[in-house]
Amino acid sequence: MRYLKLTTMNVKKCSYNRRGIHNYVAYCWSLLLLFSATPSYGQQALVSLSMLDGMDLTPDNVFRYQVQSTFTTATPVHITGDLRYSNTDLYWHYEFDYTLQPGINTLDAQFIHAQWSYSSSAFKELFVDYKTLPEGVYEYCVSVQPLAPTGEPLPLNDNKECLLGVSKDLFLINLVAPENDAKLYEYNPMLNWVVTYPFASLLTYRIRVAKILDGQNIENAIARNNPIYQEANVPQTAQIYPFYATPLVAFQPYAWTVDAYYKGILLGGAAPWKFTIIEDSARVVLPHESYYVDISMEQNASRYYAVGVIKLKYVLEEKENEELLISLMDNSGKPLKLPESSLLAKLGDNRFVLQLKDKVALQHLQVYTLVVTNSLGNHFSLPFKYVNPDLL
Repeated sequence: MRYLKLTTMNVKKCSYNRRGIHNYVAYCWSLLLLFSATPSYGQQALVSLSMLDGMDLTPDNVFRYQVQSTFTTATPVHITGDLRYSNTDLYWHYEFDYTLQPGINTLDAQFIHAQWSYSSSAFKELFVDYKTLPEGVYEYCVSVQPLAPTGEPLPLNDNKECLLGVSKDLFLINLVAPENDAKLYEYNPMLNWVVTYPFASLLTYRIRVAKILDGQNIENAIARNNPIYQEANVPQTAQIYPFYATPLVAFQPYAWTVDAYYKGILLGGAAPWKFTIIEDSARVVLPHESYYVDISMEQNASRYYAVGVIKLKYVLEEKENEELLISLMDNSGKPLKLPESSLLAKLGDNRFVLQLKDKVALQHLQVYTLVVTNSLGNHFSLPFKYVNPDLL
């Protein structure tokens, strides 16, 4: 006989040579005795983490899962748990021995004496002392391995289940001032926020301010645009927009937010808010509504304000109808695309309203020119200042 075949599980062949025949025989007999006392193939322990689905993991509930044992007798097992964050080096690991009874086992934490390891002492403090997890996506996996009488795990019966979780503590940090959608006169405003972490005195903060571009909402702007101002390791919950940062521009909307850190670990961030710098003089004199301008009578009219729209008057006296071509240019003469390229005038007094807000990308209080051309080839120019009604 060159080797001994063990039917309880797939064991590697016990090869030997003449010099070590006695050791070989003793080894194979020990394997026979070991596997005759172990659970048979097909019996297993199945982990269920469903009780933790949607819950925030804490030291109080981390062992709140069930293990179904298909063994017919009480079976010793080795249980390991691992939590790892995506795209970071944050993790913790534990392991302990436990005796499963046949059927459904709900683990009792008071009988668990686990050995833990952490990626850092700060991560351990967050989880153990403050019972919280940092912001981000993590995977929590639990593995159960039945043990042989020798105390060694049997990899054949290794059962593992994983659960994806998301930790996001937006409600623990909130912006205060400037209030959302605030209109400010100062170019270096005070930024304020509050936190409700029980260990707020140990936190530092990162401030971010970014432009909101045309077509963007606040969340997209703060997530995708490069910050015009960013400062980390701020120890207090208030910061004046500094003079060394990129200067804020009037009538340009900005998004801002604050993130909280515990010893370099991101805990969460505040929901971003919006503010805009305006000027006192502009706020006082700007009209809140445009009037109808007679394009043929007020050629090159000065100080026409288009408050979100342009209102045109055109009197047609000799024809039943006439097509008016319209075009728009910025202050440098560059053409801009309008939603419509022509207007149909009928005999008599015609009134037209050209929608600009959310239709054309125009800057607040910048000068543009509308050109109207009639069927005779006559051009009527209307220079105007665009007024964004949201900034009034």
